[in-house]
Amino acid sequence: MVAVDAATQDAAAQATFRVTPEQLRINQRISQAAVRRSNESLQLLAPIRRLPNQPNQVLGWRTQDIRDSAVTAPKLAESLREGQPRWAVVAAGASTLARAKGATAAAKLADVGLYTVTFDRDVSACALQATIADPGTTALTTGGEVGAWRSASDPKIVTVRTADSTGAVTNALPFHLTVLC
Repeated sequence: MVAVDAATQDAAAQATFRVTPEQLRINQRISQAAVRRSNESLQLLAPIRRLPNQPNQVLGWRTQDIRDSAVTAPKLAESLREGQPRWAVVAAGASTLARAKGATAAAKLADVGLYTVTFDRDVSACALQATIADPGTTALTTGGEVGAWRSASDPKIVTVRTADSTGAVTNALPFHLTVLC
């Protein structure tokens, strides 16, 4: 601990110290600014703070709550963008995509039940998941089998084979394909 001579004087020696009204106003403005910043911080953190009176509150920020209006794919780092799931929904017998994200084309091959789905980037190091499912949002699809594998000739292409529940390739079935990298 270091003591300075002036700091060790008795209170009577420091009696010349005075606080002016202007200094009090400055201190008051500094204090008010600190309270405003603190309140603003609490408002910004409100979407991610659990409140005792709202224990089941969904936490998080909406896109419009973030500066510059959004967190969009172009604003994300390339590694984050490239890691986003890609998927395709293909109708039975169709050669086009019903819906997709990251898939650019679908084609029905000459063999019954065989399709190719082309993606916007190399998917050779990704996991593939295919499901027999109707391309609509509410229809029930009868059972069947589906398999998916990467093309040996093009790293952007996935081949899909559909069959009925006995494994017989007698007709084409609709499917959903997901690529996770």
